[in-house]
Amino acid sequence: MNYLRIQHNTYRDLDNGAIFGWAVRSRSWPTVVSRLCQGLLLMLLAVACRGPAPTTAFPSGTGTLHVALEGFHNDRGTAIVSLFAGPKGFPDEVAASVSTVNVAIQEGKATVTFAGLPYGDYALSVLHDEDGDGQMATGLFGAPREGFGFSGYPDYRFGHPAYAEVSFLLVEPQREMTIVMRYETGRRQHQDEGRAAESRRPSQE
Repeated sequence: MNYLRIQHNTYRDLDNGAIFGWAVRSRSWPTVVSRLCQGLLLMLLAVACRGPAPTTAFPSGTGTLHVALEGFHNDRGTAIVSLFAGPKGFPDEVAASVSTVNVAIQEGKATVTFAGLPYGDYALSVLHDEDGDGQMATGLFGAPREGFGFSGYPDYRFGHPAYAEVSFLLVEPQREMTIVMRYETGRRQHQDEGRAAESRRPSQE
């Protein structure tokens, strides 16, 4: 009878120390807190024992990547093509790339092949190294003065794209890809010419 009375009181009087509707009048608050801390500790240990999240598993095998480069403004210099297998060093740290090659440009085009690549996730960056110094020539505020390109179709509004934005999967023996070069100087020149032509246009009154 005494147990029934205590249980009933817990539903109508929360000031007696009832938690989630269960009677705990016979236990002190330090004991309750201790039990809660023990429970939290066990939960943390269980999460820690699970280890890190598994990485993405790719099928075993190797493939060949054929890359066509188009849209070079001229044939001066070479195209520096870097292949990355992760975000580290992307897009211009050659030492962090899987492979970096210099290829000749002919009639505004170039081709490069990467063979024996393990199936996985990759990304490409391309520089039209017109002056042969091995790095991007920049102008005012760091604006690029040489052509560049990336795998995929990234948005170039603010700096170079992140690795995740241009990465692709190679999970087949052969894969072909086309990268179209981009020139910021050409775009600005076109904009300037457009503004100049607009200023010469007679006003409509």
